[in-house]
Amino acid sequence: MLEKATPEKVIDIIRFSVAICFCWPYPVNSSRNQIFGFKVLQISTVVSACMILLPLLYSIYLHNDDVIHISKCICISIGVTQLIVQTLIYFIKHNSLQHVVGEMIKCVKEAQQNEIEIFSKYIEKCKIFYGSSIIFSYLTSTAFMLGPIILPISFPFDAEYPFHVNHSLVTIIIYIHQSLVGYQCSANVCASVFGALLLWFTVARFECLIVEFQKCTDIDMVIACVKKQVRLRRYAKEVIKCFRYIVLYNITITTFALIISCIILLMNVPLTVKMQFIIICVTIMTEIYIYAWPADYVKNMSINISKSVYELSWYEQTLEMRKYLLNVLIYQKPITFSISCIVPELTLRYYCSYLSNAFSIFTTLRILLEDNST
Repeated sequence: MLEKATPEKVIDIIRFSVAICFCWPYPVNSSRNQIFGFKVLQISTVVSACMILLPLLYSIYLHNDDVIHISKCICISIGVTQLIVQTLIYFIKHNSLQHVVGEMIKCVKEAQQNEIEIFSKYIEKCKIFYGSSIIFSYLTSTAFMLGPIILPISFPFDAEYPFHVNHSLVTIIIYIHQSLVGYQCSANVCASVFGALLLWFTVARFECLIVEFQKCTDIDMVIACVKKQVRLRRYAKEVIKCFRYIVLYNITITTFALIISCIILLMNVPLTVKMQFIIICVTIMTEIYIYAWPADYVKNMSINISKSVYELSWYEQTLEMRKYLLNVLIYQKPITFSISCIVPELTLRYYCSYLSNAFSIFTTLRILLEDNST
């Protein structure tokens, strides 16, 4: 799918993959009616997801003595809740997303050959992982949607409704609605790839700027690069602000899912139930990794700009030129994907420590359950 992919093709593929969850904003020059219609669709998505979440909670209430049924409903509820929360965040951050996406598309269209080569380098680095994530996400929903055709069940989700659903028309409407929400949940997982796209684009722009700094031969070129550096740092911070609370929610829901999964795995329940929780945990932890990988590169690249300036033959330049180069070294503070008091900085090191803590939670719960059973 992504063989010999150009930056434009990658943008189109990701935009198509998230189309039905309405997270990709309209262009800045869109009319008010278009923007209004888009926001109506976002609110409709939230309402539609709630119309699935409530029957799922009702089903848990009716079957509170059935561990298998409850576990299935919890797994689906996690995905539906994530769709609701993230859609609301995209609704609130619409204007900011318009700006960062618009600037990305404009930059790609106006990119020089050396910049396209840098973009292509990162596409080659990431295309297999992110392409596989998109495919796997939609295959999972497709498996759920084919359930009523293959298995003796009426609907893809184990939801209970406070009215009769035996009528053919009602059955068809509920099946279509559950299928739509299921695919929207898949698109919502792909929205993490959308966030990663913006972060990787920021990384590539930092590298392009490093190349420009290395070609500086006079003060005017240095001043132009410094201005680009300030704008790029501002752009990187804006991208991080757009996705900060989405990552926070993912970390929170992953912690909850891990605790529930640990309990389920240590209980005497069928293997299929355990597999459901393992899949949901792996999916959400993968979403965090999707953000952590480029966020780690953003941090490193924002530092490397100053390092690249220091590595120039600045000592051979004029006094005035050296002063300007020293001004560049002031901006050595890295751009980090952080959440106050919760996530100091989202990096691969943090992700590894999070996984380590997750396994520690599992070990602790196992010991507690074993002590209670004896």
